Amino acid sequence: MGTLGQDLRYALRNLRKAPGFAAVAIITLALGIGASTAIFSVIENVLMEPFPYPDAQHFYSIRIHDAERSEPGGRGGFSGPEYLDYVEQNHVFDRVIAANNLDVLYRAGEGTQRFDGANVTPGTFEFLGLPALLGRVMQPADFEPGAPPVFVLRYTTWVKTFAADPTILNKTFVLNGVATTLVGIMPPRFGWWGADLWIPKKPDKAVPSNSLAGAFPQFWVPLGHLKPGVTVKEAEADFTVIANGLSKVYPKDYPKHFTVHLESLTNSVVGRFKATLYIVLGAVGLLVLIGCGNVANLLLARATTREKEFAIRSALGANRWRMVRQLLVESLILATGGAAVGTLLAWAGLKFLVALMPQNIIPAEAVIRLNFPVLAFTLGVAVLTALVFGLVPALKVARKDLNDPLRDSGKGVSGGFRHGRLRDAVVVLEVGLSLTLLVGAGLLMRSFVALREVHLGLQPDHVLVARLPLPVDRYKTANQVTGFYRPLLQRLKALPGVVEATETSTLPPYGGIPSDIEIPGKTHAEKWNAMFQLVSEGYFPVLKIQFLDGRSFTEAEVYGARKLAVVNQAFVKKYLGNENPIGRQVKIAQLSQFDDAVKEPMFEIIGLVADVKNRGLQDPVDPEIWIPYTVTGSAFRGILVRTAGEPLPMLNAVEHEIWATDPNVALTFTGTLEGYISQFSYAGPRFGFFLMTIFSSIGLVLVTLGVYSVLAYTTARRTHEIGIRMALGAESTDVLRLILRMGLRLVAIGVGIGLIASLALGRVIATQLWGVSAYDPWTLSCVPLLLIMTGLFACWVPARRAAGVDPLVALRYE
Repeated sequence: MGTLGQDLRYALRNLRKAPGFAAVAIITLALGIGASTAIFSVIENVLMEPFPYPDAQHFYSIRIHDAERSEPGGRGGFSGPEYLDYVEQNHVFDRVIAANNLDVLYRAGEGTQRFDGANVTPGTFEFLGLPALLGRVMQPADFEPGAPPVFVLRYTTWVKTFAADPTILNKTFVLNGVATTLVGIMPPRFGWWGADLWIPKKPDKAVPSNSLAGAFPQFWVPLGHLKPGVTVKEAEADFTVIANGLSKVYPKDYPKHFTVHLESLTNSVVGRFKATLYIVLGAVGLLVLIGCGNVANLLLARATTREKEFAIRSALGANRWRMVRQLLVESLILATGGAAVGTLLAWAGLKFLVALMPQNIIPAEAVIRLNFPVLAFTLGVAVLTALVFGLVPALKVARKDLNDPLRDSGKGVSGGFRHGRLRDAVVVLEVGLSLTLLVGAGLLMRSFVALREVHLGLQPDHVLVARLPLPVDRYKTANQVTGFYRPLLQRLKALPGVVEATETSTLPPYGGIPSDIEIPGKTHAEKWNAMFQLVSEGYFPVLKIQFLDGRSFTEAEVYGARKLAVVNQAFVKKYLGNENPIGRQVKIAQLSQFDDAVKEPMFEIIGLVADVKNRGLQDPVDPEIWIPYTVTGSAFRGILVRTAGEPLPMLNAVEHEIWATDPNVALTFTGTLEGYISQFSYAGPRFGFFLMTIFSSIGLVLVTLGVYSVLAYTTARRTHEIGIRMALGAESTDVLRLILRMGLRLVAIGVGIGLIASLALGRVIATQLWGVSAYDPWTLSCVPLLLIMTGLFACWVPARRAAGVDPLVALRYE
């Protein structure tokens, strides 16, 4: 320990003598370590330990996947009877709970506020294993028929809406028209189902209605705890047997060919974003290696200048291991300094990362922070980097004949160039790693640009969006719903700055209401289906959807609840071929199954529009039908408002008109259509592309500095040799070409190695790409060209300096 203390003191003294070297090395390492610490913080808190619930890694949901569809996922919601059948027949879950969504309307002030509610089944709070912060959780008696209505509140809702007032506990609130008592407030990290509050409800065997008034069918989404010793494959096999039996009991709810998958709680929330995080972590790893390469080259150069020092110490009795340990201690001090500065950078960068991450991607319970596992990771990275960049110079000293420097003439041709191959190899590795990073960033950029250039079929600019949950006790029929929306739309259209307004049942371009369809005169073996929308006459002008044939609805036709329809090109292409759709009839079967059913749901097609994206931006367009919203009172409803100026400043005026129409109606999901498309479709790809661009840019800068530093050091060590060449007749241009050729040779070799590595990288990130190949020729051509141009710039400065050497001065150079 005494000699180790001496090594530490000696290392600190040496580094104090070279503050510039120490600062550059620490900052270089801090960039890599800080980036890796920040990304690992996200991964640890989002993927590894996102939930505060005990044994949450064994929580799984059930997915029924249509084997004929290529996309992952599947149906995860079940009717009450179907859910109870799964619970009773399964042999692999020892505990099962379920939940479903609920709009909770609460009258506050001049209007009505909406909460994200969740119906939860008995045992939910025991399953999740967290006690209430204040009051109590739900008891079995709360789920029994006739029990006094109660609810439990989320901590964040308590703080934001009720200013953390503890006196509201045990008070009664009117929720959805029912007096309900608040019995508990949960701790900060309890965020099950992403709900603001939880209401007890017990599923029963009664056959559910197909559509609640003003809503869609309510299905229970189960979550089970896997029994100890049971594997996921065994559980899937058990549920496959159950599902095959239940598919005969509930044939409408199962595709013809299906498979059953279990999905972990983390995967069900994070989904594809997990791959993005791991790819970014891999990019950070490459950045750390580039930083290590730079510091290793600095240490190699520094070790060369200290050869005589090591030789003298050896002559005085120091053994090789002692000198190797000395260099490793210096490396560890640099790495520790880099880790300390990197931790500060990570702490500052986490806020930026969290702000950049797509909303609703990370679990509501996750708290992204620098905790003990993250700091332990940082310490491990610091030790590893110390070994990576410190071991090579140390081993060089260990293998070298330490008597050579004492015999050296000192005329600039000494040991500095004998081991140039090692420094060259490090530079080549850095260039290869940098090119791999740049190719990854380039592919993600190309993919993001392709996504942004997708033709939507509509114009989302200047469109304000709001969903309007209607009180279910007052809005059950088509006449009641029309009685609200007709005056509301008239009020909205009369507002200054409003161009047009419409009712809508879903948010484009993200789906519609699915239904089986029939077209009289057309026979088919398989089921035909399409999605449909309930809209007013202003829908097509608001979104500026192009008509190809026929016309839209008139106001009189909408308020007369005429059975008319507009279809898209995909509908005609799939079901009518080259036939003219105008005047044809289409039966929308789902309408007859709503609570407010449409008798004889046969609609005449009066218009054909160009295809509009309706399954997100990346999937092909499905057949779609638009019909007047006045034909039924069922299904969710909302509004789209096209404004002359920026939409968001109009929100207060729109809210005022809604509450003037009915103060018991709440606004939710408010924002701009462009904003929602950005959030749902662009935010994820933008996150990966943006971070990869930042890290690859840092890597490019480090490589540029690495190439420059190696060439500058090498030319400085060869100054005497250059003087001899020029004294013997070499021109400045010859020296310039010599240095440029030497530097560009390293860059070219690195580019070749990087291209090979990039081909392997393409397979890794292929799932994150859209609209571009993992082997995109444009990217694989432009990135190497960029790196070569950057390398040329890095080589030019030391080459020009070498070409300008005065031979007389160079011949005297030590």
